[in-house]
Amino acid sequence: MKRLLMIFLMACTVPAGADELKTGAPAPSDVIHVATALDHLTVLEFGEPVTMAAAGSTAFQIERHEDKVFIKPLKTGASTDLFVWTASRRFTYELEAPGEVKNMNFAVDNRIPTPKPVPASNPHLEEIADMMLTRALLGAERVDSSSIKEEKGRVTVRVDRVFQAKNTLYIQYSVGNQSRRPYRVVTPTLAEALAPHATVSIVSLQHTQLDGQFLRELGELRERSLTPARTEIQKEDLQPGEETQGVIAIREQVSGPTIFQLTFGPEGSHKVQATMVL
Repeated sequence: MKRLLMIFLMACTVPAGADELKTGAPAPSDVIHVATALDHLTVLEFGEPVTMAAAGSTAFQIERHEDKVFIKPLKTGASTDLFVWTASRRFTYELEAPGEVKNMNFAVDNRIPTPKPVPASNPHLEEIADMMLTRALLGAERVDSSSIKEEKGRVTVRVDRVFQAKNTLYIQYSVGNQSRRPYRVVTPTLAEALAPHATVSIVSLQHTQLDGQFLRELGELRERSLTPARTEIQKEDLQPGEETQGVIAIREQVSGPTIFQLTFGPEGSHKVQATMVL
């Protein structure tokens, strides 16, 4: 979601130099001071049609034309207020008594500034993003989850791919709801596990998601909790028959076969978990 922030520049409330162009889009309650000089015009510009202009004294000649109001002081020592209404706004001014030309405001710009267009894209950033995405796609490795069967009445987690960046391991997984009830996919807990009593070679299981049989062959696991660097999920609430995908990132460099476990919220009395060797 993108929000466009409109910035209003308020007019200065002290006399400006002769070369200065006052700008601003004040609130209706703000009073804008305008410095004038005899035999000189000050123009107020609004960028939209002026519907009415009214001054509190005849000591100033006030004329309006399209989106502009022209002010000319007629006598010395006189000041007054001025109200201007446009198609969408109202402005309040204090016209100061005529002074020196070098201190007067020649023009006061009350037009709403047009926001600078935001570039649709940054070619340099796009190039970096393309390079990173290409490397991720080329470097991603499939995880063999063929032994994981989808069971009716259960929620199944399947590990799809892993990608090892310089200091981060990314695990992509999918969650399918084959139960008869809605299931909420909460942020999984993550653990690294050791299998000191394994009866099967861990090396032979690298890049494999383990089913119940392999888990029994690993024996008792000793777990070490890990804190994910980032987690993302496409959809949290799954209706029966729906599936979603997620990614979990770990700030670790995995150089050899390592057992990881993802544990989600339970589905009824069943534990929703995925164990893999990466």
